[in-house]
Amino acid sequence: MRPTASILVAFVAVPALAGAEPPTFTRDVLPILQKNCQTCHRAAGTNMAGMIAPMSLGSYEEVRPWTKAIANVVRAKLMPPWHASEATHGQFRNERTLAQPDIETIVKWTESGAPRGNPSDAPAAPPVSNAEWSIGEPDLIVTWKDPYFIPDDVADVQPFIQVTLTPEQLPETKWVKAIEFKPGSEVVHHIVTFLVKPGETLNPQTQQLFGIIAPGTDAQKFDDGYGIEIQPGSTVGFAMHYHKEAGPGTAAYDQSRMALKFHDKPVEHPLEISPLTYGVFEVPPGHQNWKVGAAYIFPEDVLLLQFMPHTHLRGSAARYTAYYPDGTEEVLLDIPRYDYNWQTGYDYKTYKEIPAGTRVEWELWYDNSAEKGAEAGFDSTVPVVFGGPTTDEMDLGWITYTSQRKGIKPDKFPPAPIPTQDVTTEVVAPH
Repeated sequence: MRPTASILVAFVAVPALAGAEPPTFTRDVLPILQKNCQTCHRAAGTNMAGMIAPMSLGSYEEVRPWTKAIANVVRAKLMPPWHASEATHGQFRNERTLAQPDIETIVKWTESGAPRGNPSDAPAAPPVSNAEWSIGEPDLIVTWKDPYFIPDDVADVQPFIQVTLTPEQLPETKWVKAIEFKPGSEVVHHIVTFLVKPGETLNPQTQQLFGIIAPGTDAQKFDDGYGIEIQPGSTVGFAMHYHKEAGPGTAAYDQSRMALKFHDKPVEHPLEISPLTYGVFEVPPGHQNWKVGAAYIFPEDVLLLQFMPHTHLRGSAARYTAYYPDGTEEVLLDIPRYDYNWQTGYDYKTYKEIPAGTRVEWELWYDNSAEKGAEAGFDSTVPVVFGGPTTDEMDLGWITYTSQRKGIKPDKFPPAPIPTQDVTTEVVAPH
């Protein structure tokens, strides 16, 4: 996984300074950083699936060398790392956006010479948790016995690693409330896990998807009453994807971990996690804006909990749209500037009600141009198809959902969802 230059995570807006007096660090900028950035930008800050802030922003001395860079990324809205359009502002609980007054305060402070201000104006440092897991103390940690070895000459490999839970680990059936991963090596590209019931054989097409991470993914947390059932004697299938440069001295060992928190109350809504995917497509050499899509018509009333778009290096934009039975339509999530390094799960604050007969379309665009290839490090002169290696492409539009009826687990999407028309021929204008 490749860390980016900075992570300015923001949740709470701070009013811009009134009047002509220039902002100061201690009075105006530090409160913004404390409330919005220091979760990641501090010593031992949050590790978001391998994305780690490269510098601390806790003090004036630490922030001062980065003032121009900070102003540039917040002005351009490259940071905080949130890529959904303004149309869904406020709908997702994990939204990371910086209010315009905050942006203006940071920019004005930089342009006025980044004055420190009176130290007595500085707010007290907020309490900091150094807990290893953001979901709290896990009820169960799942990993494999011996580290997996990726040799020098391997650039890309995708093994399935299966771990059967012992009676000591899971003596009775539980419902999962939260899932968090800790990659064991920087060569981990993504992890997808499946639940295999006792006596069954691993089959990702039909079995319960359990948890997903890629660079920048948050922990998965479910509200009371919503969860995934796990039975004693189950096997967790880890679909690992390792990617690195091949060559002498590049070998690595990995022993990634998955932490689980269990519900202590009954669960009324069993969850399904399934991807909309076309799976059979080819992006032409040099094409800057190639569209692929798939769709599914829900046969029953469901609740949507989360979207997680997943592509590889060429992904440039993505969109989920609902076409309702009454003829209306709604863009559920639009990502006009998809970032491979920040593969976010978009979690609804209030779960989205989708009536039976609704067609949900998943569309995404790929940039196989020479410019993008030079930036991301791929060969744009060759056609690209669906495949596991990072140099190939994927079109997985994950959705976490459940039936609106209590006690009913909805079906998975079929392996070959309904494609949109002219999937590999339609060319659209850039977003």
